[in-house]
Amino acid sequence: MRRCLACCVLVVSACADWQRPPLTAPYRATEPLLQEQALVGLAPDGSAAAVQLIDAEGAPPRLELLALDARGGETRHLAAAPESLARAAARRLRAGGRRAVPLLAGIAAEEWPDANSIAASSGFAPRAAAAPEPGNRRWPITGVPGAGALPLVVRTALTGGEPRAFALLLGERPGGEVGGDEVELARQPIAGIPIEGELWLWHGTAWLLSGSVADGEPLRRAVGLRRGSLARGEAQIHNAHGYSDYSAGELDAAGREFERAIAADPRFVDALYNAASTAALAGRPAEAIAYLRRAVEVDPRRVQVLGRDDDDLKLLRRRPEVRALLGMKRAPPETSEEGKDR
Repeated sequence: MRRCLACCVLVVSACADWQRPPLTAPYRATEPLLQEQALVGLAPDGSAAAVQLIDAEGAPPRLELLALDARGGETRHLAAAPESLARAAARRLRAGGRRAVPLLAGIAAEEWPDANSIAASSGFAPRAAAAPEPGNRRWPITGVPGAGALPLVVRTALTGGEPRAFALLLGERPGGEVGGDEVELARQPIAGIPIEGELWLWHGTAWLLSGSVADGEPLRRAVGLRRGSLARGEAQIHNAHGYSDYSAGELDAAGREFERAIAADPRFVDALYNAASTAALAGRPAEAIAYLRRAVEVDPRRVQVLGRDDDDLKLLRRRPEVRALLGMKRAPPETSEEGKDR
């Protein structure tokens, strides 16, 4: 059984879409450092097109159009603005950079309007940011129908401790009220005055725009996009419920929750593996092997690490096809604590 905590914040997605590329000489540490992104369009699969401006330590500013993958895959470069437009955008961002609000979207729309048409021709349509509930930073949503269509809520929160960060969270709304299990979808580290931006929810993906501007001189400003998978977050919630049922010996209830987790995210290997373990314990080997095969298709190495010594799969490991899935050349000696065959 793949263990997890049932009532805690779980890190689901750490996005690599917002990274500072290496700088090339000449650069000067006494010069401002500005890095900002702005979402300009969304694709049907939830991927995003974003303009990005980097004006760092005296190096020539760069204004680019990027395609950010909804599944966390490699970022693609779509276009670059002429240097004259990049410099004009950088001057405007420097002039207003102390303001604790996102600025690049408006600047880019005026200085480089071609970015929007390039994004549209690449399959990214402009979409308005999601509107939160009045008076707070919460966005009610409904879960996947196959997973029970749970009432869920997305919210943002400023974390304590160091380093501080904006966290994007997905939680349950039992009875329509916030208060159930909650998982973390994404996190944006901040340094200085927080810049709380906007949120887009589109086809199972959440894009959070946020950042910060540091105190003092020179100007240090970073505003970027973070990606979170709503499907994976919902699957995490069901998986946590399933593990609670499993720990209580309620295998039928656990199996139902793992099935809901898989319905929310068919490639969530933890839920696939846990469904296999539960089916094995319940005496349904064919079902267990089917789930195990699906888990291996997603992440064979992880399944092998989990499954080679898991007591839940002890009987299944007698089968050659299961040992093949787990990368085992021979049947291990399955012994009890007293050293006797089980």
